Amino acid sequence: MSSNENHDHDGLRRQLLQRLRPLALDPDRPHKTSGMHVHADQLFSYCCFDMERLALVTTAEPLIGIVLSGEKEFWIGGMGQRFGAGEVFVLPAGLECDVVNIPGERSGLYESLLVEVPRTMPKPAKVRHRHVSVTSGLDMRVRLTGELVDAVAHAAIALRASAHAESLATHRLGEVLLLLRDEPAAQCLFDTSLADRIGWLVLGEPARQWTAADIGREIGLGASTLRRRLAEDGTSLRKVLASSRMQLAHELLTRGEGNVTEAAEAAGYASRSHFVRRFQSVYGASPSEHRVRRA
Repeated sequence: MSSNENHDHDGLRRQLLQRLRPLALDPDRPHKTSGMHVHADQLFSYCCFDMERLALVTTAEPLIGIVLSGEKEFWIGGMGQRFGAGEVFVLPAGLECDVVNIPGERSGLYESLLVEVPRTMPKPAKVRHRHVSVTSGLDMRVRLTGELVDAVAHAAIALRASAHAESLATHRLGEVLLLLRDEPAAQCLFDTSLADRIGWLVLGEPARQWTAADIGREIGLGASTLRRRLAEDGTSLRKVLASSRMQLAHELLTRGEGNVTEAAEAAGYASRSHFVRRFQSVYGASPSEHRVRRA
């Protein structure tokens, strides 16, 4: 990101914070208390004053979140992503992840605003050619634009007043979804492919030896139906598992937390040479070159 892009991004973050921070205030509780605060049916805020680690957090509906103060981390298996104040993320429904909430050094407060997006809500069609599978890496970050800042602020305000203007709140949230329809991180707001759901399972428990029966039980499909549905989507369980495990190896090398042999084991390869050839075909460089380049 160039210096001009950084400047623009920081400006958009400040605008979003100025417009959303007041919405997290509760007139019935003028002093903030740790925990979840419900502002409307689909609008919540969460705050804490000490760093906290929450294991295997999951939600029934997908969420759009905005960090208002401090920082937030999401971890799935060995992959993590951090968000600062003014950044927007999307959390898929049913995804089990570990969460770390970190209060800001000056404010001593972590706080986020959360918008629930019911899966039953009518949504604009997504732009399918822009879709990126979750197995390509952990990415929940939404790119900020001036239009999105305005739309998110308007939607949050409308949701706060939804008891008096429910149709307006739905319309405003629809505007946000329209702007997010070609954002890779937001695809879970529209639908999630079977391959993506399997990818999340594997990334969540990388040490487990997944079988079709195991995966089927987790997502409510028989093993034969699972294989048939994947074939209809132009892939196979073997390909999905291989892609997910290769991503684990890639993350291990990217973070510099393992050598090539350990990465090969994480990817499920008994042969180091076979792993090296496959890794190079996927990422365009050998594991050793990639590790040195990242370092």
